[in-house]
Amino acid sequence: MPDISADADPDTGYEEYYIDFPKAYGHLEDGWGGTSFVAPQLNGSAAVIDSYLGHRSGFWNPAIYQFATRSWTPFTPLNAAGASNDNLYYTGSGKSTSVYNAATGLGVPNLNKLALDFKYHA
Repeated sequence: MPDISADADPDTGYEEYYIDFPKAYGHLEDGWGGTSFVAPQLNGSAAVIDSYLGHRSGFWNPAIYQFATRSWTPFTPLNAAGASNDNLYYTGSGKSTSVYNAATGLGVPNLNKLALDFKYHA
């Protein structure tokens, strides 16, 4: 069960700079994605937020679920971002006001807003 979502789709995800050894020339390749890209990206985001705070933010779960219930939530549910919360196995709660979706979690984080919430509301 996800807590938050990020773009892991290889079709819309990431470009990778690839160096071909031993020829030693590089080029960009697209079509990369998956949790192998998103998990380190979120880990790096947590490190940047910690640097901004000047201390570790700690275990995020209690704080992010509290932030998600506020009117200034740092999360955009995927159905609010123009995408559907529906997938093959889960069709959502049927309520547009649901904070949590079993397929997409709280949604996509706005990392700037999340950092400010950790600074002023955690």
